[in-house]
Amino acid sequence: MIPELDDHRTARQAFLAAAETAGATLDTHPHPLLGPAGEPLSTDTARFGAPIGEADTIVLISSGLHGVEGHAGSGLQRLLIATGRLQQLPAGVAVVLLHAVNPYGFAWSRRVDHENIDVNRNFVDYGDLPDNPWYADVDRFLNPTTPDLDLDDTEFLADLLAFWQEHGDSVAFQTLSGGQYDHPHGVQFGGRHASWSRCTVEQVWATHLAGAAHAVALDIHTGLGPLGRLTVFQTADDHEPAAALGTAWFPSWCYRSDRTRSVDHGLLGVGFDAWAALDPDRPSVATSVVEFGTYEPTGGATVFRADNWLHHHGDPTSALGAEVRSRMRDFFFVADPAWRTDVADQGLAALHAALDGVARGDHR
Repeated sequence: MIPELDDHRTARQAFLAAAETAGATLDTHPHPLLGPAGEPLSTDTARFGAPIGEADTIVLISSGLHGVEGHAGSGLQRLLIATGRLQQLPAGVAVVLLHAVNPYGFAWSRRVDHENIDVNRNFVDYGDLPDNPWYADVDRFLNPTTPDLDLDDTEFLADLLAFWQEHGDSVAFQTLSGGQYDHPHGVQFGGRHASWSRCTVEQVWATHLAGAAHAVALDIHTGLGPLGRLTVFQTADDHEPAAALGTAWFPSWCYRSDRTRSVDHGLLGVGFDAWAALDPDRPSVATSVVEFGTYEPTGGATVFRADNWLHHHGDPTSALGAEVRSRMRDFFFVADPAWRTDVADQGLAALHAALDGVARGDHR
């Protein structure tokens, strides 16, 4: 079962202790801001196996890109360390665990960072930002500016449903999930510059992938899909060798979507691929998003909306702020022990499947 830890600080301490005991090489990237209790924040890496510059293949496993989702991701990383698998890697293989990509969001129970940036919509070309022409139509009910907010008021969902029915699935999904770059105080804001987390991740890539010919990346998330069920999302064009890995490694869990149908501007897929393509000496890449389902999407929309209102028009340190943080955490890190057991069992099985595939050389 994924262990219960209260906050980013205790999760980080447990991760570093486990990794150090297992013989990992550690590195820390301090964040410029502090957590709710005044604690320092950071993104940390733990490297197992071949040293930097001596690995042919790197497996990157990241958690906490969407802040509050880091509770499950951090727990799964610690469970993987505890299996001892990372101390028995084949020659020429390294595994890098990237812990709390967005430590501010992890600490404050937010999906976004300290600039309201959804980091998974931040890996874009800022000279040619994606357009979201319909977002202005949903801004008024997704991003209220009132001095007070009833956390249990779901009337806005009727407006959301009406928009969906009027414009259809494709437009609605792109509008609500594809990121937007014109409303910095709105949900799904992708930023107008490279975020702290993006810069940190790209620094980690440059350091740890030096000299490698191949990279496999797995990014752990929660919140999308049926309760307790794992879905492994893979975005790759059909002609690419990486496209076959998802169905080969994760046959029961894989959902394939090529880039022509993707709305994501995130860490994996377009983000990692674009970074790797900038230099012919950088490795070939195969990426997958490891996602564990929680509750219905309407519940997610409700807590996203409340969290966004709180940090722009409310008081995050108030009792209401504590309630919003609690609801965000509960949505993305379900308290039910059965859910946490499902995440642990399926998550470890998926990570072991990827490591087995790398050991066989499937990614080459």
